[in-house]
Amino acid sequence: MRKLGLIVNPIAGMGGKVALKGTDGADVLAAARARGAHPESGHKAARALRALVPLRAELEVLTASGGMGQTLCEQMDLPHRVVYHAAGEDTGPGDTEGAARAMVAAGAELILFAGGDGTARNLCQAVGETVPVLGIPAGVKIQSAVFALDPETAGQIAAALVRAGDFTCSPREVVDLDEDAYRTGRVSATLYGMMRVPNCPQQLQSMKQSGFTREADQMAGIAGYLEEHLEPGVTYAVGSGSTAKCILQRLGLPYELLGVDILRDGALLAKDVTEEQLWSYAREGDMKIIVSPIGGQGFIFGRGNHQFSARVLRAVGKENIAVIAPESKILSIAGYQLHADCGDPEVNESLRGYYNVLCGYGYFLSLCCK
Repeated sequence: MRKLGLIVNPIAGMGGKVALKGTDGADVLAAARARGAHPESGHKAARALRALVPLRAELEVLTASGGMGQTLCEQMDLPHRVVYHAAGEDTGPGDTEGAARAMVAAGAELILFAGGDGTARNLCQAVGETVPVLGIPAGVKIQSAVFALDPETAGQIAAALVRAGDFTCSPREVVDLDEDAYRTGRVSATLYGMMRVPNCPQQLQSMKQSGFTREADQMAGIAGYLEEHLEPGVTYAVGSGSTAKCILQRLGLPYELLGVDILRDGALLAKDVTEEQLWSYAREGDMKIIVSPIGGQGFIFGRGNHQFSARVLRAVGKENIAVIAPESKILSIAGYQLHADCGDPEVNESLRGYYNVLCGYGYFLSLCCK
């Protein structure tokens, strides 16, 4: 018996036909209804689920109450269990997130969701890469790479997975437009994270590449966030490259572009330090590292910054390493994977795992170092 999650965003897509560019927010939803908009997502979800009807005996659908999936399962006579009850008829982001978490807790092997980029963003916030997902395109904005080409294809992929058993996944991007900016004619998209999607690229849409927030704006946001969160009395070793140096630029301090500089309490303590000098600071304790991966490669240590030696990294520890990068750099890295090669296998192993990479003011992407 396979367990599939199903989330339908009942209001997704309603703003499209009435020229509202989306349906994010209660005011926009009210405006869409005033213009005569009708729900779209349930019909598109039904188109996908038809492929699962012949497999009734092999699956259980974990879903949410009412229009978020229960009603559709009843209409299509699909075996289902309601694991989340929405607070009201007009569901919101909290319902999508709550439903997704409940499905993961109930053992969902794959979550099918009908919506657009806003729904994908909420789902990403709730489950990240913990469970595979697959989007049934039903929203106005569908620029993320987690959607099937059309509803029927989404159903075919899900049905094939039910029959096959095990399946492989790949991480794919979740992006979302700023609807308010879009309505004024300005296209500004943000990369919000990654989700694991069944590995069948020819049946999935690619991420729309244009329209991201300008890299300069992202760098300004990263620098501003770092400045606000610098801890008093803590020594910061700022790695090489223009991205890492954004904090020193923000503070108006000199720096060595291809070297490692030492910052404490808003002042530059040392510029272009050697490994021996860096080790002396690390031994004092209360040291943190700010680095940025190499574009296209993903290395955070072992390429051009050998001052961060094995003994330095062992003393500082993974928990005191801050990784920063604009979206353009992350998109350039194959598989969105970070790498560390400090010359010591044991230390390399201690650096593996996930890092919350700062990509703008207050928003992070979780990338894995392998």
